[in-house]
Amino acid sequence: MKKIDVVINVYGKPWQTLCTLKSLMKVSGKHIDKIYFIEEKEQPYGDSVKFILNEFDNLIHYIPKEYVFTKITDRYMNNITNRFSFRYQFGIEVTDKKYVFITHNDILYTDNIIEHLLSNIEGCAGTGLIGQCWNCPAFMGNLCDGDRHAEYNPTYEEVITLTEKYKPARYTQHNLLLDKNQPMPLPECRLYEFACLIDINISKKECYPNGNTPLFGSYDTLDLGDAWFRSLILKGYKFKNYNIYNDCIHGYFSRLNTEYISGYPTQLDQQKYKNSEVFAKKYYEENFKNI
Repeated sequence: MKKIDVVINVYGKPWQTLCTLKSLMKVSGKHIDKIYFIEEKEQPYGDSVKFILNEFDNLIHYIPKEYVFTKITDRYMNNITNRFSFRYQFGIEVTDKKYVFITHNDILYTDNIIEHLLSNIEGCAGTGLIGQCWNCPAFMGNLCDGDRHAEYNPTYEEVITLTEKYKPARYTQHNLLLDKNQPMPLPECRLYEFACLIDINISKKECYPNGNTPLFGSYDTLDLGDAWFRSLILKGYKFKNYNIYNDCIHGYFSRLNTEYISGYPTQLDQQKYKNSEVFAKKYYEENFKNI
């Protein structure tokens, strides 16, 4: 049986993080060797995530010396400690596995996602949900999506026309980042990192410091992983779309009553953040406390 490693960056949400990992181990534990638990240097609202370390016997704990929310520069490229300050990079470089599963820390896993992704990744650099398509004019025009991204090959002028017609959320940045000679992949195209499987051999070969592809966790364009994805596509590597929503619920613990505010917005609102943590703790006690 193929074993993979898991990489998770943890910024707050201790009870959600615990439920994320417990649910992942429950549905996919037979495929998992190590979990690289990257604790960001500063935590919000005075939270501590260290108690989670006692809940698993396969965690590799690491705290980067800083948190880098930017594109890579020469300062980071050739210095391993500095590179490890990029999200997920410690696990990506240290693992000895062929594949690594990347996860956010606010997900409830409901089915064997790793088994499904392993059966999907053959011949690809990565698999998972492809594209932030809801922000992309090509998707709005029903011309492209995660399954069709490799076949869609518009001209720059065609993309500009679509952009003017559908006005994506990040309109200005989208147009600035468009490559006139090679529009695809479009600026919103990426392997959505909240639950995906990547081929580590490809990434190590092509990314800094061995190659010139930006790191998976660097923000070189619109979002995390955009530049990594685009670079590998232009080098001829393939990605396969997989609907991870079959196997998990992203932002599950932000679903309070009928309200759903996921991810970053929850993080910014202290009361919503605390409410989601109360919900996650209750869920843990009812489902995972004795596991």
